[in-house]
Amino acid sequence: MKKIILFFSIVLLGIACSDTFLERYPKGYNYTPAEMDNSVLVQAKLAQAYASLRNWGFLWGGLAMNNYTTPDVEKGSTPSDGGEISQFKTLSYTAASAQVKDYYASCYSSIYLTNEAIGFIAAQSDTVPTKNINTGEALFLRSVMYFRLAQAFGGVPWVNKILAQTDKTPSRSTRDEIWSYIEKDLKYAIPLLPSRVSLMASGNSGRATQNAARALLAKVYLYQKKWSEALAQTTAIIGSGDNDLTTAYDQIFNEANEYGPESVFEVNCDVKPVDKIDIGSQFAQIQGIRGFPNLGWGFNAPSQVLMDAYETGDPRKAASVIANGDVLEGKKVIADQAGYQFFNKKVYTKLSERAPNYSRNIGAQGEWVNIRIIRYADVVLMYAEAACELGNTTEALAKLEMVRVRARGANTTVLPAITTTDQTQLRAKIHQERRIELAMEFERFYDLVRWGEAKTAIGANFIVGKHELFPIPQSEIDKSGGLIKQNPGY
Repeated sequence: MKKIILFFSIVLLGIACSDTFLERYPKGYNYTPAEMDNSVLVQAKLAQAYASLRNWGFLWGGLAMNNYTTPDVEKGSTPSDGGEISQFKTLSYTAASAQVKDYYASCYSSIYLTNEAIGFIAAQSDTVPTKNINTGEALFLRSVMYFRLAQAFGGVPWVNKILAQTDKTPSRSTRDEIWSYIEKDLKYAIPLLPSRVSLMASGNSGRATQNAARALLAKVYLYQKKWSEALAQTTAIIGSGDNDLTTAYDQIFNEANEYGPESVFEVNCDVKPVDKIDIGSQFAQIQGIRGFPNLGWGFNAPSQVLMDAYETGDPRKAASVIANGDVLEGKKVIADQAGYQFFNKKVYTKLSERAPNYSRNIGAQGEWVNIRIIRYADVVLMYAEAACELGNTTEALAKLEMVRVRARGANTTVLPAITTTDQTQLRAKIHQERRIELAMEFERFYDLVRWGEAKTAIGANFIVGKHELFPIPQSEIDKSGGLIKQNPGY
C-alpha cells in the first residue's frame, strides 16, 4: 500500500503546479484504494499528456522541423550554439537526427498516455460525472499527436491501446488511414467537450474545447483537400461565438490574454513561486532575446526574406520582429555581438510579467509563456482557403478582410482590402496572408508542402518526392525488426 500511496503523491505533486488538474481532489491528500476510484489516474494521465506538448523534445524538434526548414526563419542564436539545428536549414537531416527522433518519441509517449487514460476511463461507471469530458479530452490529445506524426512522417503505426510486452510493433498505416482514424475520434470527441467560455467559467482553462477539436479536424480535411468538410468545421467554429478577433495583434501573445477569444488551443505554462506553481516550458527561452535584456537563446528568428515579405506599413511586422537597437519598454535591445541580430517578438515577455508580483526571478526567461497551438485567425484563414477552393470568392474575401481589419488596427491607410475575384490570384493572397499572420508559428513548412509550393519557396535543397516527409527515426525501424519501412529518399 505504501508504494501505491507514494505513487499517487508523486503524480499529484507533479501536476500540483496547476489547479486545473487538482481542483476535484484535496491537495496533499493521500488516497487509499478503499477511498478512491480511478478518476485520479485519469486526471494524472491526461495531465501528463498535456505536459507532452511543452516538453523539450516536442518543442526543440518541432521548431526545427516546422520552421527552420523554410526561408522565413533563421536558426538564430550564435553560429556555434545549437549547431546541429543547422541541418534543418539545409534539409540535410537524416534518420539518425536526434531532433527528429525526439519529436517522434514525444508524440508516441503522449499517445501512450492517452491510451492509458482511455483504458482507465473505460473501466469507470457511467455515473462518474467527468467520464464523457475526459473521453473527449483523451481522444483530442491523441488526435493532436497523430496529426503531428502524419503531418511530418506520412503513414505511421496506429496504436489505440496499451500494447502488452508480447505485442509486436504494428506496421505503418497509410497517411489516409491515419486521417480517417483521427476524423473518427474527433467527431466522437466534439460533442463531449465544453466551449471555451464554459471552460473558463469553470476555472479549467488550458484544456481541450469543442472548437479546438473542430479546428484540428478542419486541418485534417485541408490536407486531404476536402474543402466542403473543412468549410463546415470552420463555419461551426465561427458561428459558435466562442472565439473572435477582438484582441489586438500586438497583444495576442501577452500573458494577460492567455485563453482569450483568439485562443482555440494553447498549452498551459505557468510559474508563480508565491503560489508554488511551476509548470514551466523552455518554449520562450529557446526563442527569447539573446543579449540585453537577457531573455533566452535567440533561436527561431525572423529572416530577412520574411521581413521583406510584409506589406508596407503592416503593423504585424513590428509586433513580430525585434531588431538589435529597438527600444522596448524604455530599454534599448542589445543583441549578443556574436549572435543573430533579430528575434521573435511573439515570445517577448514584458517587464510586468517578469516583475516580482508572483515572486518570479526578474531574470527569468519566460518559462510561464503559453504555447499557442491554434489561433482563431488560423481558423478564419482556413475558412477563406476552403471557400476559395470551392469557388466562393465572396466568402473567401470576407474572411480574408476580417483578418486584415484586425491586423491594420487603427491605421486604416495600410493593408488595403483585397478585391480580386480571380481564384488563382485570391488563392495566392490567402497563402500570403497565412504566411504573415502566422509567421514563425507552426504552419509555414507544412503549408508549403500541402500547397505544392515547397520546391519554389525553399529552393534547390528541397527534393521533390523526399522532403515532403521527414525520415522515420532509424532507431524505430531497428526496434521493429524492419517491420516499419523508411520514407523514400532516406
